[in-house]
Amino acid sequence: MSAAGADRVPLLAASGLQQRFPVTRSLLFGRPSSYLTAVDDVSLALHEGETLGVVGESGCGKTSLARCLVRLARPTGGTVHYRGQDITHASARQLRPIRAEIQMVFQDPEASLNPRQRVGQIVATGLRLRGVGGSAADREVRNLLAQVGLNPEHVNRFPHEFSGGQRQRIGIARALAVQPKVIVLDEPVSALDVSIQAQVVNLLDDLQQEQGLSYLFVAHDLAVVRHVSDRIAVMYLGQIVELAAADEVYGRPLHPYTAALLAAIPSTDPARRRGRHRPAVAPGEPGNPISPPPGCRFHPRCGRATDVCRTTQPPLVAYSGGHLAACHHPLGVESVGS
Repeated sequence: MSAAGADRVPLLAASGLQQRFPVTRSLLFGRPSSYLTAVDDVSLALHEGETLGVVGESGCGKTSLARCLVRLARPTGGTVHYRGQDITHASARQLRPIRAEIQMVFQDPEASLNPRQRVGQIVATGLRLRGVGGSAADREVRNLLAQVGLNPEHVNRFPHEFSGGQRQRIGIARALAVQPKVIVLDEPVSALDVSIQAQVVNLLDDLQQEQGLSYLFVAHDLAVVRHVSDRIAVMYLGQIVELAAADEVYGRPLHPYTAALLAAIPSTDPARRRGRHRPAVAPGEPGNPISPPPGCRFHPRCGRATDVCRTTQPPLVAYSGGHLAACHHPLGVESVGS
C-alpha cells in the first residue's frame, strides 16, 4: 500500500474521541447509572492515499471507533473532522455530500446486503445518489462488478446465490458506486476462508492504486493488517496504546500488549513453534469496559507492571521514528518527547 507523508493535512481525523453507551438505568428516574466506554480519548488521522490499520482484541472498541468516524454513530465526546471540516455534530442534511466521499464495508457481507434485492439493484443505489440512471446505470453496474472480479452477467442474481467472498466483493462494489475518497473496512475478511482473504486483500490493494483511495482497515488479525497498512494503531479497552508505521510496529513493538498480539500470530518457524524465541502471550482476559482497571488498563495482564502502572494512566509518548506508545516501561527504548 502507498505511504503517506507525515506533513500532509489529514483527510479524516479524530481528536479526543469518546463513545459511551448506557448499560443500566436508575429505577427512580430512568437515568443512566453506569456506562460502557467503548472509545476513550482517541486521537488519530488518516491521510490521503494511506491505509491506517486499527487492531486489537474483540471488544476493544475498534468498530465503535469506525462507526463514529463515518458518523453512523454520534460521538459522546471529542471531534471528527473531514478535510478540515468539523462533522461531529453535523445534521443528516449536512452529512449528505460527505457520505458520498466516506463509505463503509461491513464485517458480515451476508447481513449487510438486502436479501430481497438483486445485485444490480444493490450496486445501483449509489449510482442513483450520483444522479446516474437508465442505461448508463446498467453499464456502470456491470463495470463495477467487473472491477471487483465478479461476472457482470450476474446482475440479476440475489446475494444468497454468491459465496461469502463474492458477497464481500458486492459490498465493495456498492461502496465504490458513489466514487468515495475514504473507505472504512470493518473486519472485511474475518468471516472469509484464508485463501479468499488473500484475494480480497489483493483486490483492495489494486483498487487503492487505481483510484487513490484511503482506507481505515479495522481487524483483529495482525497478520492480515501487516500486509495492507502503512501505519497501525493498536487499541486496548477503548484506548490507543501504540501507533506507528507498520514496519515499526512489527519490527520494534514498544507496548507489551502489542508484543503479546504479535506473539499470538501463528508461525511456520519450527523453532518458534516449539516455544523457543517466543515472547510470552498476555495471560487472562481484557478488563471490564464498564469499570476499567485504574492506571494502565493493561497492567493486570502485564509482566512488566509496577506500582506506577497500577495507579497512573500512561500518556501516549513519542519515541524515535514517530513511534507513539502509552507505557510506563516500553520495550527497550528511551522517550524523546511526549
